[in-house]
Amino acid sequence: MSGQELTQFFAVFGSFGVLGMFFAVLMLFILGCLVMKIAKRTGFTEFDKIIVEKEIPWLRAVFGGVFIFFLFGLVVVMAAGAGALLNQVFAIPTILGSALMIVFLALIAMWEAKGVLTVFSITVPLLIVTAMICGVSSFFCFEGENIMARPFSEANPLLGNWLFSTITFVSYNMMAAVSILVPIASEVKEEKTIDKGILQGAMQLMIVFVCILIPLILHQTMLAGEELPMLTLAENIHPVIGIVYAILLFCGMFGSALSCLFGVTVRIKKIINIKTKTLIPALVVMSFIGSIAGFKELIAILLPICGYIGFLAMIGITMHFVSLQKKISIDTIE
Repeated sequence: MSGQELTQFFAVFGSFGVLGMFFAVLMLFILGCLVMKIAKRTGFTEFDKIIVEKEIPWLRAVFGGVFIFFLFGLVVVMAAGAGALLNQVFAIPTILGSALMIVFLALIAMWEAKGVLTVFSITVPLLIVTAMICGVSSFFCFEGENIMARPFSEANPLLGNWLFSTITFVSYNMMAAVSILVPIASEVKEEKTIDKGILQGAMQLMIVFVCILIPLILHQTMLAGEELPMLTLAENIHPVIGIVYAILLFCGMFGSALSCLFGVTVRIKKIINIKTKTLIPALVVMSFIGSIAGFKELIAILLPICGYIGFLAMIGITMHFVSLQKKISIDTIE
C-alpha cells in the first residue's frame, strides 16, 4: 500500500508492468490452489513440509531458516518504512522515526500482547479501500502521462526485465501466502471450494492492483523518487486525505512488523532455548540497524533476494503437488 513495491516491480515497466500484474495474479491463483490442496491431502501444517515432500531434514531446515529470514526481513523493511513515513509527514529524521517504531514494537512484543494485532488488522481493509479511492480519484485530479512499453528497466539491476520481476514478486509473496493458506486448508470440505475461494481472492487482488498500479504508472513524473508514492499521491489529492492515509499506512506497517516479529520469535525458540526477554531486544536492535539502509533501498535489494530463494520454493511446491497427483492416478488405476 506504500506504492514503492508496485513501482519497483511493475510500474517502471509501463504497459509491460500491467501485463506482469495480470500474470502475477494468475500465478498466485495457481500456486495458492496447489498449496492448499497439498495441505488438505497430506495434513501438513509446517511451511517446510509443504515445499519439501521427502524426508530430507537438512533441506527442510534450510527452507525453515529462509522463512525466518523472510519474516525478519519484513520487520526491517517495515521499520524503515515507518521512518520514511514520519519523515515525509512530520519531517522527523528518518533514523529517529525508525527508532520510535522499533521501541514501540519492542514494548508490545515483550508484553506478548498478541491481542494488539487484532486492533491493527482492522486498519488493513480501511487502508486498501483508501488506497483504491486515492488511485481512482487521481484520474480526475491530475492529468496522466502516456503509458510507455518498457520490457527492460535499469531502475533496479536485480529486476532487469518485466517477466523476471513478475516471477520474483510472485515467489516472495508466496512465502507469506503459504503460512496463511496452509492452516485453513483442513477446514475446507471439498477441493472445489479451494478453487472458488482462491479465484475470488485473485479477482479482488486484481481490482486492488488495477486501482493502485495504473495511477502509479500514469503519474510517474509526479511520484518519481518518492519513498512512499501512494502517500504522496494522497497528499496531492488533499492534505486531509494524506493525513488519513499516513495514519492507516503506519498502522498497517506496525501490524505487519509486529506479526512478523512474533512469528520470528516463535520459530527461533523452537530451534534454540532462549528467553523471550533476551531474544526480542536482540531482534529489534538488529532490525533497527538494518532499517538504516532505507525503505526504498531495502525493497530494491531484500525483496528480490527473497524472491530468488522463493523461486526454489515454488518449484518444490509444484513438484510436491505433481507427486501427489501421480499417487492418486496410480491408486485409481489399481
